[in-house]
Formats: sequence, C-alpha cells, structure tokens
Amino acid sequence: MFLFFRNIFVFRSKKGDLFMKTVAYRMEKEIPVIAEADVLVVGGGPGGMSAAVMAARQGVKVVLAERYGCAGGMASFGEVTPFMANHLHGETLDRPVFVDWCRKMWEYRDDEVKEAVFDEKVIPGTRISKDVAMLAMEDLLLEAGVKVIYHHNLVDVIKDGDRISAAVFSSKSGLCAICAREYVDGTGDGDLAVLAGCDFEFGNEDGFCQPMTLCFKLGGVDAARMPDRAGINRLYDEAKAAGEIVCPRENVLWFLTLEKDVIHFNTTRIIKKSGVNGLDLSDAEIEGRRQLRDFLKFLRRHVPGFEHARIHSIAHHVGIRESRRIIGECFQTVDDFTTARKYADGIAKVRYPIDIHNPSGSGTIIKTLPETEWYEISFRSLIPKKCSNLLMGCRAISIDHALHSSARVMPPVCSIGQAAGMGAAMAVKANCAPAGLDGAEVRKNLAAAGADL
Repeated sequence: MFLFFRNIFVFRSKKGDLFMKTVAYRMEKEIPVIAEADVLVVGGGPGGMSAAVMAARQGVKVVLAERYGCAGGMASFGEVTPFMANHLHGETLDRPVFVDWCRKMWEYRDDEVKEAVFDEKVIPGTRISKDVAMLAMEDLLLEAGVKVIYHHNLVDVIKDGDRISAAVFSSKSGLCAICAREYVDGTGDGDLAVLAGCDFEFGNEDGFCQPMTLCFKLGGVDAARMPDRAGINRLYDEAKAAGEIVCPRENVLWFLTLEKDVIHFNTTRIIKKSGVNGLDLSDAEIEGRRQLRDFLKFLRRHVPGFEHARIHSIAHHVGIRESRRIIGECFQTVDDFTTARKYADGIAKVRYPIDIHNPSGSGTIIKTLPETEWYEISFRSLIPKKCSNLLMGCRAISIDHALHSSARVMPPVCSIGQAAGMGAAMAVKANCAPAGLDGAEVRKNLAAAGADL
C-alpha cells in the first residue's frame, strides 16, 4: 500500500480569465499497488506500444497502462488511418516495431485487399483500419510478454527526490499505484513528465499549437465519379463563399481507404484550442462535429459521387497534432531539419516534411528534404531534465514547434518509442539513470534489434 498525500489548491484559468470559484482539496489515503515492474509505460498509442514491446524484448518486466479499453492512440481513437510516409527510396525508415505492427495488420486483411506477400516497400502511406491497428498492437504487446492494464487513467506521481517511485492511476476501482524502476511517458502530451515536475514548451511563438482535427469517414461513395482534388477544392471554395460551410482550412484533405466506397476525411480544423485543457478539448469535440455536419451537407449537395454518402465512422477523440514538448538533455530545432543533421546517439531517422497546419487560421506550411537526405533524433532529446528515471516515448520530446511538425507522425513516433523502451531496459540492467547511458550504445543496440540506423 502507498500512503498518498496531496494538498491541492485549484486555481485554473481559461483564456487568461481566472475562474470565480476555486476549492482547496486535500487527500490522505492508502492506495493499493496493483503492479510492479522494471519498466512502466504510460500510454498505449504507437509510441507507448513500441516502447513496451522493445523493452520487453530485452528481457525486462514491462507493464503498460492505458486510459482507454484498448491500445491504439490516435490511430484508433483519432481515426488517423493513413500512415504519413517516412521513407527513403520507397522503404520505411522505422524498424523493427513499426514494420512488425504493419505486418500484423496485413495478416488481418481479407483476400480482396491483401497483397500476396507482405512488402515493406508499400508501407509508406499505407491505408489501415483503426480496429485492425488496435488488434495488431495488442498482439505485439501480448506476444512480447507485456502486462497490459486498460481503463487506468494517470492522475499523479509519487517522487523520491528526483526519481518517480510510483505512478498513481484512477479507475473504476478507485485510486491505485504502479511501481517501477524506470518509466516511459507514452501519453503523447507529456502528462507523466509534467506530473513529475519536468519543464515544457507549448505551441509557437504566439502560444498556439497546431490545430486539432476531428477525422471521419463517409461510406456509400461512388469514387469513380468523384472530381479530382482541384475540382473538389473549387467546389469547397464556392460553398465557403456562399456561407454553406464554415471551416478555417484552405482545402479538403481526403484519402482513399481499404473499402472501395469509403473516403477518409482529415479536413476539419479547430484552432486556438489546447489539447491539455479539458474544457478546450470538450469545445473542440463539439466544434469538430459541427464542421463535420457542414462537410456532410456540402458533399451531398455539390460533389459528384457523394449524393448518397452516409456516415461510416467518426473519431472517438479529436485529433491532437501538438501539445507539450518536454525539455530534455538535448533540445533540437528546425535547423536539424534544414541541415539534415545526424547524431552519434541518433535513434530515429526522419524524412517526413515540416508540416505546419496554421495554428490561427488558413494555410499549411510544407517543407521537404532532398530525396537522399534525412535528419536524426538524438537519444538525449528523449531524456527529460528534472526526473532521473523517465524517458519520453511519444511525440512530446525535446524539440521546437517547427521540428515537432515533422517528427510527430506515427512511423517516427514508433522509432522514438522503441528507443525509449531500449533505453529504459538498458538502464534497468545497468542500474543507472537513462542520462548515464552512452547514447551511441543505445543506437548500437537498436540497430542490432533491427532498427535502420
């Protein structure tokens, strides 16, 4: 049992205004320890899954705690179902866990959409099913020997000096603790790191993060009759000018799917909201669905092929592109992209473009690398300051706003996650803090495990 003691004085502001009513909250309570491990990973998205799988493959005891009832992160709950391409000469740069995940998904496909042989070269831009993505992630976790605990939401940490001694969770059973020697933050938002007292940056120079998007799919589409992208965008501009649709985005972003009559839309744009503010998230969900209704009416009325379109699925969680970025031992900037910088302790190769959706309105900035170049993520960017037994295994690493727009997508996040998992396992075996590891040795061990380094 842990004696959990907390004095909380609640002073929260929204858009700079202090709420009129606050409360003082004090709790002193013994809570059960429901699991102990060498490595605890918090968050079951692509990064957290990759961290847990890689750590477990090194022979250490791993627990993964996830707030929802399944793994998946934005792939499952955000309905982000094409992978953004991170490849060199047509081959993915993210191995081995990302490729293993894709192979598992391929095994679930029916014969109509299943290639005869799994081909790693077709992974860039792969169309996926959110439910199959979830099943495949769980397969990898269980096969690696990870103890998976669902329906447990992180609420606090207990620290001993600069180390986390326990992570505190809330579930239907009440409060509980999970203890580990090393911890990996796979929350996407740096929740564990912030609770542990780590510093972070947030948004651009104006304090705004990239916009959120509520993804959705429409079925019953006659794809053969659809106009090309330019044609759809022309109709979209006309509908916006007529006041039929209200959305800050400059065009319609859509993708084909595994189903012939289903089109995926990543096109709503919710600006000036924080992905780590509960009320903003609530407002964003409502605004995203308002925009969805506008798009549904617009498409049915004006776009050939969509006359009989129906709602196929809607994301269960608004998509978050950016929130906190935890300050680490190395802080990487967009200069690393423009110079294609490599690191002796590089743990991930990234070629995905700078991809900044305007945080305040219309427009998207895209900058690409030369076709033969990539930049690398330093292992030290995964090591937060102010907490000696924590690694970042998600998009919330120590990078600036612009570079984050490149590294945030799922394939490189899998590489970031597996590096955090490898580092955590090595720290357990060496009985040292992650900061005490030789990052070049982490890179070497990742390469031996199948990483493209």
